Parts: sequence; structure tokens; C-alpha cells
Amino acid sequence: MGGIPLGKAIVVKNMVKWYGKEVLALNKISFEVDEGEFFVVIGPSGCGKSTLMRILAGILDYNSGELYIQGQNMKDVPPHKRDLSLMLETYAVFPHMNVFYNIAFGLRMMRKDKEYIKRKVKEALELVEMSGFENRSPLELSGGQRQRVALARSLVIEPSVLLLDEPISHVDYMLQRKLMEDFKILHKKLGITFILTTHMQEHALTLADRMVVMNTGVIEQIGTPDEVYRTPKTVFAARFVGDINLVPGEVVSKEEKEYIVKTDVGEFRSLSLNEDDLVGKKLAYAIRPEFIKVDNDAKACENKLKGKLVRYYFFGNYVECVFAKDNVELKVAVPAEQAIKLRFDRKYLIGWRSDESMLIEKPSVIEGLNIEDVIYGK
Repeated sequence: MGGIPLGKAIVVKNMVKWYGKEVLALNKISFEVDEGEFFVVIGPSGCGKSTLMRILAGILDYNSGELYIQGQNMKDVPPHKRDLSLMLETYAVFPHMNVFYNIAFGLRMMRKDKEYIKRKVKEALELVEMSGFENRSPLELSGGQRQRVALARSLVIEPSVLLLDEPISHVDYMLQRKLMEDFKILHKKLGITFILTTHMQEHALTLADRMVVMNTGVIEQIGTPDEVYRTPKTVFAARFVGDINLVPGEVVSKEEKEYIVKTDVGEFRSLSLNEDDLVGKKLAYAIRPEFIKVDNDAKACENKLKGKLVRYYFFGNYVECVFAKDNVELKVAVPAEQAIKLRFDRKYLIGWRSDESMLIEKPSVIEGLNIEDVIYGK
């Protein structure tokens, strides 16, 4: 096994990928995926997600580093010998073949007999809830149905690892929700390893057992959705996974376990579990919108300020209200029944508890970036 730990479906060590001599797509990335895990790679366009998936699938080679699938070194191993299947962002359903032959394509390439192919295609259609569609042309299907055909084609060869590259970005929101449920159900039913890429935080938080946050060829953080959401390691990870308020500040003192942080809109407290001494350090003071209280509910909080309501966005059961003080804006998730009582251009007390705030020291794992530039997305 060459020192590769047992129970790992994928192991990537110090992988580097260049496009030519100028574009560094992957910069010494390392991670492991457990057998049977639903692993999600999230990051913005151009961060290296699709490059990584194509390297795992054997479509692209890498310049240096190591890749192991099921404990075997994959250097120079062709795609058809990797015991995995890749479902592309564009589905790549063959328009000249009906649904049956689309799904059967991989099995035919593997030279399986006709009765075996017929049985397996039938099982795959049942799995994706498309029984009876065997003779349909892809041109007669909706986008969601074509997506299911592509999924069935990927599953019918019974891979140990299923790669899903942005599989639900091109369908409407309601279908995205349905397909997320389907992926969860299929993953549990099949018990194989799923690796999915996305740039949408809802997909990652909903689907992942663990997730990796990528940023221009590097890994910002690896962890469970709860870990990444509640304890982001960098400002980039905090901004990319979930809504968050980030204010540049400097730690001016410490009282027992609470740090006092000076910002442009006041001094705020944060209960930090970090054992390092942060006094004198510049960092990001962070608070999720759902932890901020408004008006009377804010009075008991350790951290408070008065802000003017300048905008709001209706999301059904809650309203995202934006309060401004000086040049700083804070987003607050306000229950809909409370939000209807608020008025534009009025000042309201907003507050939050010290133990629900976060102090984030690193802008990014990329060296040389400034806290304020990353906070404001420059």
C-alpha cells in the first residue's frame, strides 16, 4: 500500500498542476477521502475544482505529487482502469442514442453480454426513477431528466467512486433541491464514495459529510460543514461558506477568556478558544447574521451598537435586514413577523453574544494578502 492508510478511497499528496508555464491550477494540494464518504469540493470559478476532478478521472495528468485510488498509485493509469465514474457538468448525453443505449454505453465498452446489460440498465433506470424511458430520445427529455440519464450511465458500471462535477448548477432551483435529496438517498443506498464539486454553499452544506474549500489552486480548509461554518480558519473560508459579517479590527486587551476588539464602529467582545495571545493583532471580527438580535432582544447582549436599517431582502420565514453604522454594514437574519415592524432609515439597537462571534486571524492560506482586502472581496 506504500504507506497509504486503510479505508481511504482517495489520497492526494502535494499535487501540482500547471497549464503551460504561466497558470498554476493546483498548488501542492493534499487531502484524503474516506471510503463511502460524501466529499464536497467547493470554491469559486477558476479555483481548480474541475481540474482536480479531471485528474482524478485520468483525463488530465499532473506535474508532481501523488494520487492513490483504493490504495493504488494512479500515475499513468488510464481512465478505464480507475474503478470510478465521472459525471460532467454538461451531462454529455449522446443525442444520437436513446436512453437505453446512453446508459448502456459503458457496459458495452466493457463487453458485457446483452442480458447483463439489459438487467443493469433496468436497475439503473429504477434507481434514478426513470423506468419506462428506455426508448426516449435525449431531445425529448427535460434538463433534469437528461441529468438523471447521465447519472444512471455513471452508476451502471458500479464504480467504487462517483465523481460529480457541478452536477446540478444548470437546472432550476426547485429541481436542484429535489436532486440534492436524490443524491443523499442514492449515496446512502449505494454506500459508495461520492465526490462532488460546486460553487454553491447550499449544495456543500446540505450534501457533504466533509468538505474542502478551495481558492485559486490551494486548500483553505477541510472539515465537516459544521466545522467550516462555525470555526472558519481563514477569512476566505468564512466568506465563501455561509453569510457572515466581517469587520476589520485590532485586539486591544483580554479579560479572562474574552478578547476586546477595537473596530471602526466600536469595541466588541469575543469569547475565544484560541490559546495564543491575540493582544495587539489585527484580524477579522466575525458574526453570522442569524446570531444578531434586534431592538429589545439585543439589550441583554454583551455587544451592541445602533444601526440604521438601509435595505432588506425577503426570504420567506426570515428577512435579511442590513443595518449601517458609518461605513460599516451588518446583515441580520430577522424573523419575518418581527421584520414587518421595522422601518427604513430608522436606527435600531442590534446586539450579539460574545460566544457567538469569531476572531479570524488569517486572510487566506495564500501569503501576502491583506485582511481588509479579503473581507471586502478585493
